[in-house]
Amino acid sequence: MTRRSGFTLVELIIVIVLLAIAGLFVFNYLGFGAQIFRDATERDQLVSQSRFALNRLSSELQGAVPRSVRVSSTDSQRCLEFMPILASSLYLDIPRPGPTGSDPFIAVEPESNAGLIGGYLLVYATNTSYIYGNNVQRRKVITNITATTPAQDNLVEINYSTNPAFFGAESPARRYYIGGQPISWCYDDTTQRIYRFAGYGLQNVQRSFSQLQTIGAASAEIMAEDIYNDLNNNEFPFYVFEATLQRNSLVQLDWRFSREAGSEPLQIVHEVHIANVP
Repeated sequence: MTRRSGFTLVELIIVIVLLAIAGLFVFNYLGFGAQIFRDATERDQLVSQSRFALNRLSSELQGAVPRSVRVSSTDSQRCLEFMPILASSLYLDIPRPGPTGSDPFIAVEPESNAGLIGGYLLVYATNTSYIYGNNVQRRKVITNITATTPAQDNLVEINYSTNPAFFGAESPARRYYIGGQPISWCYDDTTQRIYRFAGYGLQNVQRSFSQLQTIGAASAEIMAEDIYNDLNNNEFPFYVFEATLQRNSLVQLDWRFSREAGSEPLQIVHEVHIANVP
């Protein structure tokens, strides 16, 4: 008589259950490892983008016209505006009120004259009203830059059409700056992004974020994402501290990154010292 051997139904069920349990453990183990990898990648991406935005803004601020950095408290300090320096050097002679009011502006030639026509010539602009406001005694619009008569090495005459032609004050260090069109970095608490706007023009009163969205939308660039500053809780992204006798102007950036709202917050507080002085 032939004897047959094999699994009973109970044994087969037990084997299937054990294999299922083992497979579940393996699946969970692999899934846990994949989750760790994904979390690490997202954290690294968050840190990388925060570093890029901070370094970019810090670099631009260090090349800003002194005293041009400003924020608006009426717009929850969501926008930081400044005027970039196109060129800077020393002057020898400038027109002043009185008999010298029609004298030419004689200065040491900047490193390059490229892109300076139409720029803003600034002398001892000690606050934002002189830089952005309607008082043109410390800000002129350059029309051309020519050699002095008679020609002298490294000296040029900077011409402008702004009236009055004289400057209201002299720089103690005889320094002048040529500034370009203002730039704004703004925080959008709806999309949790920081945008950069440029080319929207000069205005006495700082434009709000909504105004920049309207007139500067074409120039808007996304500089950072996943920022969850709560403006209603006074978590402002930008602070500006004016110069004192002990230090130069200071900008503080307070950005609160997060992979998701309220998830693993990463708060970065970064200070930028504006070394340039009028």
